[in-house]
Amino acid sequence: MLKVKAMNSHKRSYSRTASLLILAVLLLLPIRALAQDEPELRLRMSRDMGYSSGTGRIEGTFSLKASGPDDLLKVVFLIDGQTMGEDGEAPFSLRFNTGSYALGVHTLSATGTTRDGRVLNSQEIRVEFVPAEEGLKTAGRIAIPILGITFGIMLLGYVLPMIIGRGKKSSLPLGVPRRYGIMGGAICPKCGRPFSMTLLGLNLVAGRLERCPHCGKFSLVRRASPQMLRQAELDELQMATAQPAVSELSEQEHLRKELENSRYDEL
Repeated sequence: MLKVKAMNSHKRSYSRTASLLILAVLLLLPIRALAQDEPELRLRMSRDMGYSSGTGRIEGTFSLKASGPDDLLKVVFLIDGQTMGEDGEAPFSLRFNTGSYALGVHTLSATGTTRDGRVLNSQEIRVEFVPAEEGLKTAGRIAIPILGITFGIMLLGYVLPMIIGRGKKSSLPLGVPRRYGIMGGAICPKCGRPFSMTLLGLNLVAGRLERCPHCGKFSLVRRASPQMLRQAELDELQMATAQPAVSELSEQEHLRKELENSRYDEL
């Protein structure tokens, strides 16, 4: 009985080992098949300048690049089986323009030669050469909505502050220190007072169109440095200290005029 049990156990172990070996072979077969299918010479295409739909429709200037074993000596690039050009130095590449060939579907490929005389073939790349007008139309369909949205945002940034801030002026006292925020500060060319730039300001070539919260007027301004903003605040302080003297002088002048008028009244 013990011998029978030992034999049965040995058979089960042998059967399990055989099953694992068969499973390993079955798993390795697809990997080996993929390795055999992968070409020794790999061909890639990149866009240098022009149009590419992403689905194989191209127009403009492109480059073909081939890579392979270390002993690769020369690569010949082909279009529909005809030679486009060749490169005898690594990295192996060829630049071409679709305008040099007929419109329509084409097959791009390459053949390489190694030092020991072996000839390697790359995979094929199927593309369609299209006219330049198609690239321009596609670019227009993408660019026009983007430009429209950009212009709308810029226009909104100009109109909205006019509507919201119309007639409103800041009551910030002269010379008060302030924070200018992430957009920084500017100095109004009309009243000379510093103010914080807004996110809704309209960016133009000559500057940024902003509304001064102090005088309520729109001006083209540029972002001022911290030193310039601090100097503008100091100038405000001088204006603040000069205002009482001006007011007092005006009051004295007013009293003098009243006295002169009263003399005429007595006569």
